[in-house]
Amino acid sequence: MQTGGTRQQRPGAIRRLLEPPDELMLEAGAIGEVLVARIRLVVVSLIVLMPPIAWLSGARIEEVFTGGVMASVALVFAVFLLRKVLRDGAAVRWRFVSAAFDITSISLVLALFLAQGLPHVAINSRVVYELYLLSIAATALRGDRRVCLFAGGLALVQYIAIIAGAASFGDLNDAAWAPFRYGFHSWGDQVSRLILIAAMTLLALACVHQTRKLLQLSSQDRLTGIRNRAWLDSRLAREVGETALTRRSLALAMIDVDDFKEFNDRYGHLAGDAALRAIAQRLAERLERPGVVARYGGEEFTVILPDLDPTEAGRRLDALRASFELDRIGLPGHGPSVASPTLSIGVAGWVIGESAETLIDRADRALIRAKRAGRNRVIVADRDAGAG
Repeated sequence: MQTGGTRQQRPGAIRRLLEPPDELMLEAGAIGEVLVARIRLVVVSLIVLMPPIAWLSGARIEEVFTGGVMASVALVFAVFLLRKVLRDGAAVRWRFVSAAFDITSISLVLALFLAQGLPHVAINSRVVYELYLLSIAATALRGDRRVCLFAGGLALVQYIAIIAGAASFGDLNDAAWAPFRYGFHSWGDQVSRLILIAAMTLLALACVHQTRKLLQLSSQDRLTGIRNRAWLDSRLAREVGETALTRRSLALAMIDVDDFKEFNDRYGHLAGDAALRAIAQRLAERLERPGVVARYGGEEFTVILPDLDPTEAGRRLDALRASFELDRIGLPGHGPSVASPTLSIGVAGWVIGESAETLIDRADRALIRAKRAGRNRVIVADRDAGAG
């Protein structure tokens, strides 16, 4: 029976490793990918300086030329990747592309040593090989277990190819290779290097798992179960940054629960908490993608609506508001359900040059206008950044 139970658990574990990251990890991964792209650009920029320095030190012109060409190509691609992730950091495909670039660039350098007839350098490198481990460790910043597995697997396959290429030179411990400035060939050392790559991949997976648990604790509102203000600030800053680069549309809505103080006074604070939980969950369930909702504070919620202009966002949110007029909420200790409080909503669309804070302020002023106009309605702010 135990054997059968184990067989049933294995597919589940594999599926968990290969399943796409949730929204929380996608957001964390987008931030991490930008960080990796910036670090990559700095490192490659420094590497570009190495061929000229080597030439001044008396290196062969062939090596200097080859190194300069490869470094220049890597620099162009590093700039390209940084621009892509700044514009579309949430796109998972670029995380695979950038991870493949990092791993393959390292393998190409080792392959270059083989092409130059230096197999001992290729398999005994004390600098280039370690970059495999750093690149795999960096995949943990991308928040996607699939990227970790992909990078680790790619490094294993490519380094095995490097080992095989070195072995094709024959007996690397033959006296003809003396004085062995880069060490002898040892199969034990090569197996150890493969084990290190696999171990680093497992460590990256563990980091992603632990990061997900910590993010859930730090980004979730304890009362309602939806995202909190800290998560909202981070997500909105990224959305505004991407919108500034791509000039796509972005709308933001501030939502307030009408007459919530009177609701609390009538039914009690426990009932008010239950109402907030129900409203938050219904907002999250009914909001059309790619919109996301977070609790701003108290009885206020914020909705981020990428790729929507304020007019279309106002139309969708008005339909959402109307659905709450028909809702009823079950309250603890109050018998039959009661009518759900209505919602007042202020909407603003991002304008060129506007900060996330200014966008929130305009949406908040539109919300104030909705409440002053009688509540249970949607007001869309003017496009002028100074209007409210």
